[in-house]
Amino acid sequence: MSRPTLATVSLGGCEGCHVALLDAHERLLDLLAAADLVHSPFSGEEEIPENVDVVMVEGAITTEEDLRRLLAARAAATTLVAVGSCAVLGGIGGLRNLDPVEEVTATAFGDAAGSKSERLPRLRRRVQPVTDFVDVEISVPGCAPETQLIVDALTAAVTGTPYELDRRNLCDECPREKQTLLEHSSEFVSDSVVALMELDEIDEKRCLLEQGLICMGPMTREGCGAKCTSMNVPCRGCMGPSRMEFEQGAKTIDALAAVLPAGAIMYMDDLIGTSYRFSMPVSVFPAAYQHEGGEDA
Repeated sequence: MSRPTLATVSLGGCEGCHVALLDAHERLLDLLAAADLVHSPFSGEEEIPENVDVVMVEGAITTEEDLRRLLAARAAATTLVAVGSCAVLGGIGGLRNLDPVEEVTATAFGDAAGSKSERLPRLRRRVQPVTDFVDVEISVPGCAPETQLIVDALTAAVTGTPYELDRRNLCDECPREKQTLLEHSSEFVSDSVVALMELDEIDEKRCLLEQGLICMGPMTREGCGAKCTSMNVPCRGCMGPSRMEFEQGAKTIDALAAVLPAGAIMYMDDLIGTSYRFSMPVSVFPAAYQHEGGEDA
């Protein structure tokens, strides 16, 4: 009996998810013992083969070529695994959805005419996650996802084992202690918003929100092991919302309103870029923008 086949495809993104997969080192041998790798960005072949058992896709849909390659991957795959914030949520590149594509290209290339070079891929009007176009059997968010999450998902896919991440929020796995944040009080937890570099000292054990730092933990899905907060860095929400029925950005503002005076939020330099950093394309904003700007051609 032949082994299952595995292919990986990279769309609009940084290929960091493939780097995270390669970080598995010798654990890759266990995965390759269970499946034959028949295609990847490193193998040289441009087109994915037909009839592949499992296809891993990273990256968002940013160009017409991305969409073509995604549809080819979906047609070839028995099981499609979306890996990374770009594929699952649209990712950080989705922040360009705030501006018309003509302005984006003019800013990037100096003038609108220069952006129309035949050597450059044609940008779609919006960055979109792969799930806007195809069904996905397994999703692994994160920027980039923890290596073990990717390996576990691909192993489950090639062996036919069910796989699904938990949907609690990051605070449930964060080791930091919540003190005033969980106490009923008429006082706010903090009276200001500060950047990480503005603090003279960071309490390594105390909740970062309690120290005035914007942390997306309460609005973000668990699964990464709270890696950032464990290293004194606030969560930035790359795992996406813990529940898809709420807006990650709106939930951020709602949570901040409970711990900060209303005026303090006004002093955030980039509230949208912070609270929707990875999930803008799956928020309500793209639908409103598409309605105003028209469908992609």
